[in-house]
Amino acid sequence: YQQVSLGIPSTRSVDSAESGGVSESSSMVDEVSEYCPKLTYQQRIMGFGICFTCGYLMTFMSFRLFIKLVEGNPAPFVFLYTSGNILSLMSSVFLSGPQRQFKNMFDEKRKLTSIVYLSTLCTSITVCFIPIPTGPKIGLLVILLLVQMCASLWYTLSYIPYGRASVKRMLRSIVAMDE
Repeated sequence: YQQVSLGIPSTRSVDSAESGGVSESSSMVDEVSEYCPKLTYQQRIMGFGICFTCGYLMTFMSFRLFIKLVEGNPAPFVFLYTSGNILSLMSSVFLSGPQRQFKNMFDEKRKLTSIVYLSTLCTSITVCFIPIPTGPKIGLLVILLLVQMCASLWYTLSYIPYGRASVKRMLRSIVAMDE
């Protein structure tokens, strides 16, 4: 039984619809998925391309504001850099949908990287507003942004077949050269 409200199909079961409750398997991600329109393949590719390109343009353009970070005004750089990363991350929702994207982010292979990445996104913005001396604040933000960059790269490599393994192998060979 599908209940239609405002033209949007709902996956609530008959029993739960009659009792007013929602089935146990539904979650916030399921609800968001219901409200996303059905996109054609071309629309998904265009949405992905636009979000991904705009996100990385914002991230790269943020480095024009890096001097403001060093001068003690971190907010413009951090907001633009982090917003670009969030927009780039959300671009993949066009390809897989919000529910599948969320599941993919938190499967065993990507769970730790996703948690680190999302934590650094939130923490870097939060640190901008914490009233601490400028020197430690800038140092902490630079560390957070570097970790955010590494987590983003590691997360992206998890979607490329043998991506992480290749980078690990390359790093081992570089370290072995120094010895």
